[in-house]
Amino acid sequence: MKDKDLLRYSRHIMLPEIDIDGQKSISSSRIAVVGLGGLGCSASVYLTASGIGELNLIDNDFIDLTNLQRQILFSEVDLNKKKVEIAEKKLLSLNDSVKVNSKNIRLDNSNIDEILEGSELILDCTDNFETRKAINAYCLNEKKILISGSSQGWKGQFFTLDFRNENSPCYQCFFEDLNGEDLTCRESSIFSPLVGIIGSFMASELIKKVVSIGELKSEMIEIDLMQNKFNRLNLRKNKNCLLCSKVKK
Repeated sequence: MKDKDLLRYSRHIMLPEIDIDGQKSISSSRIAVVGLGGLGCSASVYLTASGIGELNLIDNDFIDLTNLQRQILFSEVDLNKKKVEIAEKKLLSLNDSVKVNSKNIRLDNSNIDEILEGSELILDCTDNFETRKAINAYCLNEKKILISGSSQGWKGQFFTLDFRNENSPCYQCFFEDLNGEDLTCRESSIFSPLVGIIGSFMASELIKKVVSIGELKSEMIEIDLMQNKFNRLNLRKNKNCLLCSKVKK
């Protein structure tokens, strides 16, 4: 590593669980963040500051005034501009050693293979079931790590599904009915600090996976900021799941 990088990431390197080798792993990793709402903005900032090697940003939305309450990458001068373009500019100003690729497109089953190809870990920061279903199926088939989060009101959750582990459940194992109506952030209430907390947790989990800290397990963390409560749930594979029970090991 260059002297500049040793200094920049010195607080990471001082952690024995990361050290120089771990920081090198971070700096050579390729990550995709799908969705640049409150979760995606928060996670992207910490991933960029941590020196992720390549960051692929996927979103087709434009910045509006309601976003500024919680989406920390954007400001008033950015209104009506493309989220991915502004996010790329802001993140590169934070750390220009990170390769940031912005893709102004809506992810779906027709393009997911092409868009996510090459990304080793996927952060699902979306707010609709159709995209979540597509990401889940892709990560399952490609045996990639999926970290997904969501929030509404005072409550939120995030979970890690490590499909390198053949016993890992998939999203559909515990959210069986994925055909209901979506309640997106455009329509629902949201406590702004909540998305910062969950987005930071998601970035933390991703970095720990990159550095190989912790076990290959799947779990969900539930957060209630009104009551300041945290709940940890172990996620188990559903042998009757209509999706992952059909995947060949």
